[in-house]
Amino acid sequence: MSEVKNIPRLRFSEFDSNWEVTDIKDVFSIMNGYAFSSLDSQEKGVKWVKIADVGIGEMVYKNVSYLPESYLTKYSKFILKKGDFVVALTRPILSGKLKISTIDDYYHNSLLNQRVGKIETKNQSVFVYNLLRTDRLINTIENNINGSEPPNLSPSTLNGLKVNIPSLTEQQKIADFLTAVDKRIELLEKKKTLLETYKKGVMKKIFKQEIRFKDDNGNDFPNWEEKRLEDVFKSSKGKGLSKDKVSDHGRHKAVLYGELYTTYKEVAYTIKSYTDFDEGTKSRVGDLLVPCSTTTSNIDLANVTAIMEDDIRLGGDISILRTTGVDIDNIFYSYYLSNHKKYELAKFGQGTTIVHLYYSHFKNMKVDVPSLEEQIKISKFLSSIDNQIELLVSQIDKSKTWKKGLLQKMFV
Repeated sequence: MSEVKNIPRLRFSEFDSNWEVTDIKDVFSIMNGYAFSSLDSQEKGVKWVKIADVGIGEMVYKNVSYLPESYLTKYSKFILKKGDFVVALTRPILSGKLKISTIDDYYHNSLLNQRVGKIETKNQSVFVYNLLRTDRLINTIENNINGSEPPNLSPSTLNGLKVNIPSLTEQQKIADFLTAVDKRIELLEKKKTLLETYKKGVMKKIFKQEIRFKDDNGNDFPNWEEKRLEDVFKSSKGKGLSKDKVSDHGRHKAVLYGELYTTYKEVAYTIKSYTDFDEGTKSRVGDLLVPCSTTTSNIDLANVTAIMEDDIRLGGDISILRTTGVDIDNIFYSYYLSNHKKYELAKFGQGTTIVHLYYSHFKNMKVDVPSLEEQIKISKFLSSIDNQIELLVSQIDKSKTWKKGLLQKMFV
């Protein structure tokens, strides 16, 4: 009988020996953090990494808190350095992915809190980190922590599990390759962030008229006029379309109010939802859609989306802005209202548990009206930036999907 090879599907050519089957406890261990008291938290000092700070493949920067600087000496065993790997120990798996990440510059010299674990290993650490991101091992871990509430990751959970490990030389080769892939993804994400920052800055200057465009002959455009919003847009309402009327293969394209602050940005070029519901309000090319209600905050309602198709079914709780006859470019106003007027628009929201924003609330808001030709110039310029951002998003998504495929093929 021929020997069963314990090797990955995708491998560097210089390696051909079997991977070793071994106990997880012989590959890495997890050091739990210290039970710092929330009463010691303060506005400045040394950061501490709590379970909410550990995301899936990235650290989270919301609700950062601090401990006294003296704790770096008192609890030096729990200091985290850039490059350390940390994992959430309570509810560690979310949607089939392990909450594990790398300590970055921001969290360098921070302190490790309880229910967050630091990965310690004598093997190649980047290899072990990526091993913990493979579907096979995550599924095994999930099966072993199911049944407890909340699910907890502990040494006793892991110690009985088996994993496949190559030589240190092969581990290093795999780690170097995956690190290069991660650096490419990181570079793409950095470019995306810089472009988003540029877009934000240039929009601010354009809408404050600190930057002005010229016509095709190089001449200045006329001064911008100021009007009340109701002098530029009239309003109607969407109706009769709820989530239960949405289907994957419906005959009509549809937009629900919640999608206006969760799915779409300034321009909806591609509609994501469908319905077989025949009645209801139908869109016209050039409509601007504003969500009317939310259970979150006023700022979520201050999103204006330009629709570029006729006959899309528009759900209830949507204000539909259509021109009163003033020459407008709807894409210009989607950028203008969603950004330059965002916080002013949000102030018109009313309510606490459920916040409402109706046309009657903001129809008297003052808006700028450039010439149509300048509106079009501005909207094309901003759209070109968004196209570049979307291209980067696509490249990032494809790179992450490619890496995920590699992880499943490069590990046994």
